[in-house]
Amino acid sequence: MWCGDLTCYSNVMAMRLLCAAASAAVLVSAQAPSDDSACTAKSFAIPSWFVQDVKRAEGVISFNVWNRATNYTADLACETTKTGLNACSIEGTPSSNDTLEVSVEISEVPTTSFHLKQSWTCSDREKSLTFTAAGNNSAAADYTSPLLIRGSLSEPVSITPVYPDGPTGHDSDGCSSRSETPSWTLSAIHYTDEPAAGEGTVGFRNFNVLVTNPANGYQASCMPGGSFGEQPDLAHLVCAGYEFQSSSVGQYPIVTQGSFDPATSTFTLNQTWFCDDIDAAKPLQITATGTSALPLDCTTRLGTHNQTNTYCTTASAVPLPGTPGTTTTLRPYALEDPAPGWAATPPRGDGCTLTSIFDPAWQFSAFRVDGGEVSFEIILAAGDVGFQYPIPVYQGEVVEGGEEEGWYQCEIGADGGNGLPLWPYQCSFRYEGEGGGLVLRADWACTDLDREHPVKFNGVTTTAVNTTLECETVDGVSRCMTTDPGYTWVAPISDVTW
Repeated sequence: MWCGDLTCYSNVMAMRLLCAAASAAVLVSAQAPSDDSACTAKSFAIPSWFVQDVKRAEGVISFNVWNRATNYTADLACETTKTGLNACSIEGTPSSNDTLEVSVEISEVPTTSFHLKQSWTCSDREKSLTFTAAGNNSAAADYTSPLLIRGSLSEPVSITPVYPDGPTGHDSDGCSSRSETPSWTLSAIHYTDEPAAGEGTVGFRNFNVLVTNPANGYQASCMPGGSFGEQPDLAHLVCAGYEFQSSSVGQYPIVTQGSFDPATSTFTLNQTWFCDDIDAAKPLQITATGTSALPLDCTTRLGTHNQTNTYCTTASAVPLPGTPGTTTTLRPYALEDPAPGWAATPPRGDGCTLTSIFDPAWQFSAFRVDGGEVSFEIILAAGDVGFQYPIPVYQGEVVEGGEEEGWYQCEIGADGGNGLPLWPYQCSFRYEGEGGGLVLRADWACTDLDREHPVKFNGVTTTAVNTTLECETVDGVSRCMTTDPGYTWVAPISDVTW
């Protein structure tokens, strides 16, 4: 087993006695996983540990390890008298099935590398799974915050889970210091005022601005929201940036609110952003406001009904000084953790990998027989399908050399460039005719947890096409399809291997 270092004990002899006594102690300081209903989901999403409460004396390091997926904790100690790897031991008497292995690596530079490996079993699903993960991370000798060690799984699947990027610029150098005196730059400012053109018409007002926060480089575009035929509400602008279309932000997106008062040309901004450039274990949530009269350069023009339309902009970018609001320290490493779903169940249900392991099934639709050739659409019946859609499968070449006749290769339709498919990448099928069954042998891959290392699955589905087919003959060719174009059915996948 292994370990790590950081703060100093003043009494070296006391620490050495503690280490020596550890092997004889009866006290158990390694705790088994708690009854955690989210053990499986978190083990796939965040197999990781905190190394915390690090103390260092001459030649000795002690610290606590917390497994974030299982809530397992253990206190460890190890001697560090030699350069290189030094094995560590659990203080007290570990349980007979404790699998935690920890060591610290001492180098000539003043840093310490912590190496961890651990196996555990989660039984919160209908199928128990054993996980094994390993990881390492380094810290300066005087580092006192919890140190996050992200793990890579070697079982039940070999993946390194992808963490979110976090909010824009959260770890950029100087984010925290620049946030102490908040300010913004306003650009691309446009204001339009077109009065009503006569009885029964509605006037139009619009305001647009691009807001840049120099603390983190974040940009948001502000504009009026939908007005449903009424005047746009310039007092409540809709502001959005990168996070609006990205799924990689995590659970802490930057929030921007703006308003514009045409009577005084005053723009007001309220924004919440995040910085952890100084210490990722102490992320900051910062809220600040700014308000200023804009130096608008306006022109007027007569409208079609002789109304006076006003169009305003600015000659250059406009600085917007801010007033500090509140600064809050969040939990350690919160900015790059997944969205809250990993803390219970995935936010929209299981994705590709968990569905394939626990409840594998295909959803079929658009079944038809055209001139004797079968086609259908298919998608993995996952809870979280995102913006994906079923993909068409057409009857291809006859499968040669098989023990059974009537098998055809799948010709899989275009994927639309989607990088996270929930479809087979190859398959073959046999259809036994109306009233009979459809048998599908399929291979598919899941990249929802680790895009670089897909988990490949295969399995067999036997299902009845239990819907009425409506047939017609056109130019001597028979075409049969379901009477309900929206009909879908779900069939389980058996004999799944990965």
